[in-house]
Amino acid sequence: MVGQAALLILFLVMLQYLILWFRITRNFKAYRNYPAFLPAISVLLPCRNEAKNLPACLRSLEQLRYPDHKIRFLLADDHSEDETGGILAAWASLKNNRQLISLDKRPGDGENGKALALAAMATRVPEGELMVLTDADCEVPAGWAENMAKAYRDTYGAVTGITTISGKGIFARMQALDWWLTLGKVKVVSDWGCTLTAMGNNMCVGKQAYEEVGGFYEVRKEVTEDLALARALFRDGKRPIHLVDKEVLVKTLPEPSFSRLMKQRKRWMRGAFLLPWYWQLLLGLQVGFYLALVPALYHFPLLGAMAWTGKILAQSLFIGTFAAKTETKIKPEELIGFEIYNWMVSWSTVLYYFWPGAIQWKKRRYP
Repeated sequence: MVGQAALLILFLVMLQYLILWFRITRNFKAYRNYPAFLPAISVLLPCRNEAKNLPACLRSLEQLRYPDHKIRFLLADDHSEDETGGILAAWASLKNNRQLISLDKRPGDGENGKALALAAMATRVPEGELMVLTDADCEVPAGWAENMAKAYRDTYGAVTGITTISGKGIFARMQALDWWLTLGKVKVVSDWGCTLTAMGNNMCVGKQAYEEVGGFYEVRKEVTEDLALARALFRDGKRPIHLVDKEVLVKTLPEPSFSRLMKQRKRWMRGAFLLPWYWQLLLGLQVGFYLALVPALYHFPLLGAMAWTGKILAQSLFIGTFAAKTETKIKPEELIGFEIYNWMVSWSTVLYYFWPGAIQWKKRRYP
């Protein structure tokens, strides 16, 4: 009985990936029917202890293709303990369309400093404008703001772009594949008409839609403020979209160590519990695959091996097909190695999440 149940889980997960691959192949929405009109936008950049990463990020923002009279840059230093504030102040002084927002009040217990910084910047955005968000550890392409803004519609409320991990080491490459896999699932579900999440490092939000749901201040108690805002927009009747195109492909930095990766994942898992129970069940089934693998292989070695092989192939097809939508090529040998990485990280994340201890992020603790 145990072996049969385990084998069923293996085949269900394999079927999930086949469905995902079919949907990304046949039902991919490109959202390329852009209007010629360019709206006024404000780029929001919250920063905390980002002195090392800021120069590359700011250089990429300087390369954006957008008329100076229609774009503003709002910057916020979230009480950094390094030279972040000085770098932001120097950069803001170079042009009139750049402004450094002062944050006098520190976050209270359980409050998300980034959410509060974004909320403070949003108060400076005029009615009718769009807010385009990224993070200090990111580099944006020249067409990023233009394509995000043109894709936006009032019925959407928000547009999420596509982000990948930069870096050439094996650990960075595995993290990149992980992001392609996760964001591919987000894209499929988004094109199906349901919002799972958003990404604060690559996001466009309408000011009116933002205010209608209370904005980032309303979700200041959530450690995943981007997901919480997207869910609030969805509940309000908006249908945020996921724009996947090389013109909006933002590059972010990998976590430098396994311990840092676990801290990131613990924060993300907290956000995953905001999702409806049926989505949590489907996500749990993915993790359960590796728990079911051992008894399935023990009781039904041939069928278990076939299901495992089928899952790896379907998963690899899905990742490769999705990445190709941004003209990104994935090496086949990395896809095989990714299965081992995915097994290790999936269960380590579960164990680390339930291990007693607060969430730690940007040198702050969240209960």
